[in-house]
Amino acid sequence: MLIKDVYPSKTQYLNGENIKIIVELSNKEFKSKSGYIIKCDIFHLNDRILQFESDLKNEELKEFEFNVNCDNESMAGFGVNVSLFNGNELIEDATTSFDVVKNSMYAPRYGFISDFFESDKDDYSDLIEMNKYHINLVQFYDWMYRHHELIPPTERFKDPLGRDLSINVVKQKILKAHEYGMKAMAYGAVYGSESEFFEKHKDWALLNNNDEYYEFANFIYIMDISKECEWHQHIIKEFLNAIKFGFDGIHMDQYGFPKEAVSMKDGLKRLRRLKDDFPELINDAKSYIENNGYDVKLIFNAVNNWPIDSVIDSKQDAVYIEVWPPNDTYQDLYNLIANVKKHGTTKQVILAAYMKPFSKSENTNIEYAENATILTMASIFASGGFHLLLGEENGILTEGYYPNYFKISDKRFICELRNYYDFIVSYEELLYGFDIIDDTMTYTGGINEEYVFKGAKFSPIAKEDSVWTIIKEKPGYKIINLINFTGVKNMNWNEGKEKRPNLLRDIEVVALVVEDVKEVFVASPDINHGHPQKISYEYVTHEQGRAIRFIIPELYIWDLVYITVEV
Repeated sequence: MLIKDVYPSKTQYLNGENIKIIVELSNKEFKSKSGYIIKCDIFHLNDRILQFESDLKNEELKEFEFNVNCDNESMAGFGVNVSLFNGNELIEDATTSFDVVKNSMYAPRYGFISDFFESDKDDYSDLIEMNKYHINLVQFYDWMYRHHELIPPTERFKDPLGRDLSINVVKQKILKAHEYGMKAMAYGAVYGSESEFFEKHKDWALLNNNDEYYEFANFIYIMDISKECEWHQHIIKEFLNAIKFGFDGIHMDQYGFPKEAVSMKDGLKRLRRLKDDFPELINDAKSYIENNGYDVKLIFNAVNNWPIDSVIDSKQDAVYIEVWPPNDTYQDLYNLIANVKKHGTTKQVILAAYMKPFSKSENTNIEYAENATILTMASIFASGGFHLLLGEENGILTEGYYPNYFKISDKRFICELRNYYDFIVSYEELLYGFDIIDDTMTYTGGINEEYVFKGAKFSPIAKEDSVWTIIKEKPGYKIINLINFTGVKNMNWNEGKEKRPNLLRDIEVVALVVEDVKEVFVASPDINHGHPQKISYEYVTHEQGRAIRFIIPELYIWDLVYITVEV
């Protein structure tokens, strides 16, 4: 291959920043050094908005630099196609994408790093790869000295589980992340304390109703986060220390329990309902850090959706849900995201859905794990959520302890993952726009006949052996997401899938669209590098008036259909 790789210089661009597309070339394979031309086309959805052309000389790196604004939009995604010609003959092409936003949290593509060993000094391969996935928000997991004391007293230190780490490497990674436009989020448990601190402050700890102190993983004691307890201010000051160190935000973790506990502060027994204490802690942390002169991003872990109702309106910058049983199905993933969006929040939703099939203990066929992962990603993305899954150097999370990630080596699957991340960037306005309305349960299925599909089994609920229809709209667009489960019998997202869904062809769609239709397009991360394909349509009679009829040529895993209409 003459084009080795194509990617943007940064994971994300703020409005007004110059965009740079980097093309890595293998000029040693050129039969001739003359006659080669390289073109770079920039697309916004189906429209080509810019084109650059350059003679190709004896180069190994080609850069195209330009500026694109998202105008009045809060976010805008763009596709990039780089083509190599010899004369008029197309030799090969490659694709990537980029987005321009007014606020990085409008499209928080969350990733992770967890290796901060001395051997990682000056090694930025993890962040280099994450940039190619457009991961713009990075959780630094278990980077700290202790849960109750984040900054280590020495340059080399052992973390709570005995890993020998370097705080200088942590600093290096933060600085390199900033070069790529990434926000560095410091992991910090909101109520975790090791024994040495706990023994000195037992009256700050929480107990169960049997007068036993709460512990997690047999070495972390759970402290009282209420404002009445000194721990509240102690941990907030630790978060400020992390921001002073160079982090951009705090990933505020909790363990999903206890939901209710007993405090013995000052010898007085008090019942603590943590769902009431979490919002106050989040808000106080935000105010305290900002009042000390620092901008800060906060993300709080609503473990398995608890306590989403009490924290959703707090001063966190995104809604983050770590997914566990009984949220086992693809429909559960959609429900978690849809539930947040029904609150009318302008905060994006991130699901930490760890892919257990990649865990060594599961002994699952790697191909089965890959199949499950693609279906899970498609379900989350089409539902309007982001997925915390990827990090390190092509690492994939398998469990809640991030250092036990699985490293992907299959280049074909890496390419597939990149296609999916390119896709959600290119089409982010149709997936994540704050003006999107979800019509899934009211426009198709059962008595709803505004959208009718033929050619397979279809359902607005994720079902085995069916095509899942997710229907949305926004000003100027009618949006149809099709997720293919044809031939899939197991609807649990975190279990290996023996095979991919059956390929479907010639799906007929009849859509009742009251507005004047301009054009119809279909795009998929599974084929044609995600480029949109224009579909012809015709008007047909509908019992409620006039509808359009069109044929979707093929469906592998996920098709995104968008109908442009007059506003």
